[in-house]
Amino acid sequence: MTEIYKIADKIYRIQHWDYRKKRECLMPKYKIINLKPEGEPELIYSGEDNTAVIEENGYRLPFTLSDDYEGGFDIRMALDPSDRLYGLGDATRGTLQHRGQKVLMQLENVHAYGPIPYLMSSRGWAIIMNCTYVHTFDVGATNPDELHIYSKQGALDFIVVCGSNMQETLYLQGKITGRPVMMPKQFYGLTVVHNEAADVHSFMYDALRYKERDIPVDTFSLEPTWMETFYDASTEKKWDYNRFPIWDWMGLHAYGANFPYNLNQMGYSLCLWTNCAYDFFWKEEGDMAKDGEANFEGAVIQDKHFTEVRRTDTITKKDEPWFEHLKKFVDNGADAFKMDGNTQVTPCPDHIWADKYTDAEIRNLYPAVYAKQMKEGYQEYTGRRGMFYSCSAYLGSQKYVATWAGDTGGGIRSNVSMLNYAMCGHSYASFDMYAGSAAAHHAGFLAPWAQHLGWANWDLPWFLNSDTRGEDSYRWYAQLRSKLFPYLYGTAHVANTTSLPVLRPLTLMYMDTDKYDKVYNEYMLGDAFLVNVWDMNVVLPEEDEWFDFYTGKKYEGPKSFVFKPEEIIYGGGLYVKAGSIVVMQDHHYSLRNYRPGKLYIHVYPGKDAEFTLYEDDYYTYAYEEKGEFATTKMELKDNVLKIYPREGTFKPFHDVHRNRVSPTGDQTMPAPADFEVIWHHADGTTATYTVPASAYATEPAVVEGK
Repeated sequence: MTEIYKIADKIYRIQHWDYRKKRECLMPKYKIINLKPEGEPELIYSGEDNTAVIEENGYRLPFTLSDDYEGGFDIRMALDPSDRLYGLGDATRGTLQHRGQKVLMQLENVHAYGPIPYLMSSRGWAIIMNCTYVHTFDVGATNPDELHIYSKQGALDFIVVCGSNMQETLYLQGKITGRPVMMPKQFYGLTVVHNEAADVHSFMYDALRYKERDIPVDTFSLEPTWMETFYDASTEKKWDYNRFPIWDWMGLHAYGANFPYNLNQMGYSLCLWTNCAYDFFWKEEGDMAKDGEANFEGAVIQDKHFTEVRRTDTITKKDEPWFEHLKKFVDNGADAFKMDGNTQVTPCPDHIWADKYTDAEIRNLYPAVYAKQMKEGYQEYTGRRGMFYSCSAYLGSQKYVATWAGDTGGGIRSNVSMLNYAMCGHSYASFDMYAGSAAAHHAGFLAPWAQHLGWANWDLPWFLNSDTRGEDSYRWYAQLRSKLFPYLYGTAHVANTTSLPVLRPLTLMYMDTDKYDKVYNEYMLGDAFLVNVWDMNVVLPEEDEWFDFYTGKKYEGPKSFVFKPEEIIYGGGLYVKAGSIVVMQDHHYSLRNYRPGKLYIHVYPGKDAEFTLYEDDYYTYAYEEKGEFATTKMELKDNVLKIYPREGTFKPFHDVHRNRVSPTGDQTMPAPADFEVIWHHADGTTATYTVPASAYATEPAVVEGK
């Protein structure tokens, strides 16, 4: 039986059922993806055919379907000669354009941390597989003119998205898989993961050194040695009282008497490394039962020869959600968690999840469910956005967590991973930054989010080689990151509303050409910046003109050259597209409690441009639950900048005991900022104009470039 549903404008679902296999995939059941974004789907075809055709937006996409492929299914579709194909997440780090490749959707430690079953054509159509079993995308590898998707398990069920171009398609697929979440303010700065040999004394004094050396940091993270039992994956974990004493006997006052409180008073957030081997699926099944969607009772598989169930899982408490045991650490002051590997990347072939599902069905899905329960557990407990980052991902992960490239360090291959994530609408990807080189600083601080890994390293800024000005380079990039917060946060808001990621492959920004399909060492950071990393061979697209961010020199594209820094502290090329508005602030040692009274609008004239300064309380979900946010639109047209009056409103957030949202305090939205407009000229000079808040309070302020 073949069924085709229209589930939203330009979005279709195709199912080919053998009724013996007909069971809904776990992703929509657990609300990881949404197959009813605009209400009940419309059935537009039902029949016994083994073919299906989608005709929409100028496409004719014919599929041949089978539900009897070695016990699973397969899908075949003829490819147009012009189809260039992208996506699939961190399933491969060798290519950005996947035509001619065979890619396995199987989460695997180091080799495939985040397979995403989303494939998008340069023409605008895309396929989303509603499948958690291992499956393969043969993207013209076996037959150059055919896409072949197949699996030995599961039912044939997929979504077809028909956008007019790739950017629209990312927007449409976000209706199904979800949009990147807005992270708390500290996320957009720098996270420093300390050496695992640290104790509370060295940890706190290292934090103080960063502040004294004028190096902005926002989150300090502890490795697994913060726990009494190293790498404790259970719910019984405790602080190591010899290295990180927390005096629980003081009850709720412990937060005010222990080191997390003092770290917070300095303006920093605390992140704790955690791993788990927990069975999250008891909670998911239980939540469905509460909603009347499933029967939780009777899920246990029992051998009739015995009178009780015997479980090899000695960690999971099936009636206790995973996040429950983390609440005490939140009470102690943790507001971020690094979700490392363990069960996320390890096959468990003999495990029956929730006494119901085999590991073959669960393994790929595990990271997304883990991420969901962390995000929702923290939100329910505190009313706040939590900061969570995971080494693993699957479809839908972007609406819960950020990711990093796992135990692979930096370099071009990790950058390709970030590019592939971006082509799936996954906005926040990064890598473990090694602080020992300017190239690493450049790539790390100019990623969508920045993490400096300590682990067993001693590459703290003050230990870096003075001959290469290592600390100067680290400081310069950390300060730049802090200065860019208004720009980065506005770009994050674009991702949250459109699924256009913060990091954008050139192929996504220049969609009508294939010439950037093998440019792995560059990307756009938002609309304005072109970032060149690791490989210093620079390609400036011919469609635009570019300003060198360091020198102010202007280039006309196309141009190719080798980046040679005028200062050794610079680790790669950084260019601003002519026709850009970049809003910056003064750097501050941490973003947490910093609200600048003045912002800097850098205008790079050229083509017409827009930028929206986006503000909210930075810590809660009032922006999406109550529509509480404010925007200030800026428009560059014909060498004239217009700054429009701020629209909207929000209530400021106040830190209180146990990281809860404060019901009291000043509820007045902060006053709009004064602006200093810095106009960049082609000869490297600038002109500065002052625009006080009063000038754009009720009508647009106008600045004419000279």
